[in-house]
Amino acid sequence: MDAIALLKQDHAVIQKLFKRYETLKHRGDTEKKQEIARRVILELSIHAAIEEQIFYPSVKVHDSRWVARIDKALEEHRVAKWELAALQKMDPRDSRFDARFAVLVQNMLHHIEEEENELFPSLRRAFAQEELDSMADALALAKRAVPTRPHPRLPDEPPGNLVMPLVAVVDRSRDLVTELVERGLAWVRQLAQDGRERTQDLEMEARRWTYEAPGQALKASSDMLEETQDVARDATRRARRVAEDAANDVANRVAEVVEGEPRRKASGTRRSTTARVGRLQGSVTLQTSPAAGRTARQRSGGKSSKASKRTSSQAKASKRS
Repeated sequence: MDAIALLKQDHAVIQKLFKRYETLKHRGDTEKKQEIARRVILELSIHAAIEEQIFYPSVKVHDSRWVARIDKALEEHRVAKWELAALQKMDPRDSRFDARFAVLVQNMLHHIEEEENELFPSLRRAFAQEELDSMADALALAKRAVPTRPHPRLPDEPPGNLVMPLVAVVDRSRDLVTELVERGLAWVRQLAQDGRERTQDLEMEARRWTYEAPGQALKASSDMLEETQDVARDATRRARRVAEDAANDVANRVAEVVEGEPRRKASGTRRSTTARVGRLQGSVTLQTSPAAGRTARQRSGGKSSKASKRTSSQAKASKRS
């Protein structure tokens, strides 16, 4: 890359920044506008400085016929520096910020058009390729040691502009401090934004819990009620099963007692098994209630004694007759 190609590359970067700013002019995004304006100030300050220190003096020395054209370019640089210095002190929210930036863009586009269409083609024919290549190396090296801010009051030609490296040290130190401060502020803003987002998340979670808590409580109560009902049903089934088992056990024992009773011979007829079972069941009933059993025996005993007394009195009467 030779000197002319390097300067054209700078022109392309500056024109791209101008177009980006034009898209934001009517949007009101002051932060992005300020960021682009700072980048324009930086790129134009460095570009003007390397042209004034390396490129324009070399052109003047090579051919004196270019002196008038270079002087005009230096005046255009001086006007641009004043505009850049004014923009550097203005707030992007200022009503005249866009107007001043538009004036800067108009002047610089005119300056770039004249250089690329008139000056650069003539210089490419006048300079040898080796000279353009060595000039490009000098320009690239000067970019690291020139000011990064506009200084319209300082000289723009040698030997007065030889103080630019000292001014560059001050500018780059200020740039470093500004960058550190902006990074710190950006970190604080990001931290505050994260805190606000976290607070919003906590609020949404608390609101969601407030809405869901009654439903969850009702669900838990319903689950506990269902579980209690299941336990009660299981207990009822078990109790019924135990009662059935006990009844079956009693019935089996009664059947065993009935089947194991010895047969008795009656004087008249043979009693049926059904009658014995009924008697045994009655005896079981009497045995289950001691008081009722005693009462029944007393009643049966009283009746038999009365019957025997009547029989004995009837027998005595027959003997007498």
